[in-house]
Amino acid sequence: MVYDTSRVIAKYNISILALEVLPNLMYFELECDDEEIKKKIMLDLAPISNIKKVEEVRCSNSDVSRDDPFHIILGESSSLKKAILRAKLVADSNSTVLLLGESGTGKELFAKAIHLSSPRGEFPFYPVNCAALPDTLLESELFGYEDGAFSGAKRGGKAGLLEVADKSTVFFDEVGDLSLSTQAKLLRVIQEMKIRRIGRYEEKPIDVRIIAATNRDLEKMVQKGEFREDLYYRLNVVPITIPSLKERRADIPLLAEHFLSRYVKSIEKPPKTLTARAMAFLVNYDWPGNVRELQNMIERAVNLTPGRIIDIDNLHFEVDNELILPDPEDKSLKFMVEQLESKVITEALSKHGSIRKTSQALGLSHPALLKKMKKYNIKK
Repeated sequence: MVYDTSRVIAKYNISILALEVLPNLMYFELECDDEEIKKKIMLDLAPISNIKKVEEVRCSNSDVSRDDPFHIILGESSSLKKAILRAKLVADSNSTVLLLGESGTGKELFAKAIHLSSPRGEFPFYPVNCAALPDTLLESELFGYEDGAFSGAKRGGKAGLLEVADKSTVFFDEVGDLSLSTQAKLLRVIQEMKIRRIGRYEEKPIDVRIIAATNRDLEKMVQKGEFREDLYYRLNVVPITIPSLKERRADIPLLAEHFLSRYVKSIEKPPKTLTARAMAFLVNYDWPGNVRELQNMIERAVNLTPGRIIDIDNLHFEVDNELILPDPEDKSLKFMVEQLESKVITEALSKHGSIRKTSQALGLSHPALLKKMKKYNIKK
């Protein structure tokens, strides 16, 4: 398929903006604004099996409303949509997935959605927090043990999580916190798909899919000898990077309103409203704890705000994150959001140096950024 597709693209002398070959998947983006050439390319690609436009994938996977396991991941930013599309494309396979992103970005939500979208979705989802358990306990929980294998072992032994999760998905959260000895055991499981209970000689075959997640830089850990290189490559089959909340600020109002509605209903209180100034502060904040921090802040505000109006004082921001805004009495929310958008674009241009790099960092297309720069009279 790669060879046939490359021949078609070469025929039209079109630049390839992105090309990635994954197990059972080739993804490419073309630089072409000519609609006629696009139509000709699609006609030439049509005879190649399994060729689909991104729009077709989105339509077949995302337009199923609440039946779609990914509907719980809220956001409209291009960086988040790319991560969701990538997750949907790999969901049907058995390939190992490595979810990368800061704490609180929603890595477990992605793992659950991938599991539920897969043929294994009819079975339970098994998460493991690698940072929460000491080595000895983690090993017995994962692999199980035989009767009398160690002091305090349960009579009759116990099946481990990897054995119980047969035919399902195991999610290793914070995989970067595993010790080197446990890493070696996990590597063997992924390679052989067999486990051996503690205290037993015989191995037992298993059928599990592995999804791992970390907020650490595994490549640097490999260089320092803190993470096994062979395990890293076994896990890094299909990496998916989940953007931080500050990288998708445009999604903050949507998320804030969602959490506000949820917590108002859960505690059976009258509806509450975020003021324009409060929303502007939410958009401006850098969110080191990402979506989880935003969720906690809205829940706290709902509980601690006596009236129906949630203003800045009810959000308990740190002083360092404050942004001086005009008096809201004669300023609309639209004006304040535009003011913030102009500020973010100006700072991003200063940081990244070029319009192309800035558009990538902000999750905007090149023409969209130029349009906003013209709108706000921002000069480069």
